[in-house]
Amino acid sequence: MRRRRSTWLAVLAALILVSWQAQAAQAAPGPDKSARHCVAGLQALPTGASVSTAKTTELTCFSSFAQAIAYATGDRVKLAPEATTVTEKQLVGAGAVSTRSAVAARPLVGIEYEDSSYGGDSLTLYGSSGTGCYSGTWYGFPSMASLGFDNRISSARTYSNCLGKHHDGTSYTGTFTYCDSSCSSLGSMGDKTSSIKFI
Repeated sequence: MRRRRSTWLAVLAALILVSWQAQAAQAAPGPDKSARHCVAGLQALPTGASVSTAKTTELTCFSSFAQAIAYATGDRVKLAPEATTVTEKQLVGAGAVSTRSAVAARPLVGIEYEDSSYGGDSLTLYGSSGTGCYSGTWYGFPSMASLGFDNRISSARTYSNCLGKHHDGTSYTGTFTYCDSSCSSLGSMGDKTSSIKFI
């Protein structure tokens, strides 16, 4: 009788443990490759350097914009879970972007949005090296297709002294438009970006 009760208690404890682990896994924020908000980084390049020398970090995606920003800024910026945008003041205050007076490690260089007026899916881009577009350095993302954002960008924001040059061809070819600081629309280049150079 005692053995039966011990077996039953062990089974019950195992079921409770499995249930608790499943709930913890669901609650824990983490990368989700099918989600809407993605992050990628690129090494800074000196002026005149070949694009082929830069390496893009692995694309990491999340189910919320807040999770993507936290990841891209190394947890320096924490937004409310339902946030859909971040202010430059928040980024500067947390040291997540470079300014003339204070440089940041792993600086944000741009956030690209699927819809106009900064809506829809987002792609946050940062420098995995360098301190932004100061002192003749730049960042290049030669293929939006490799990041899942080919011909999907309709608005953008740039940071760390960078000017975003959006091209309709890969490897910075074809027609282009610039985004300086904040662009609620890319005009005729909406949904046509295939590569971006931050200069």
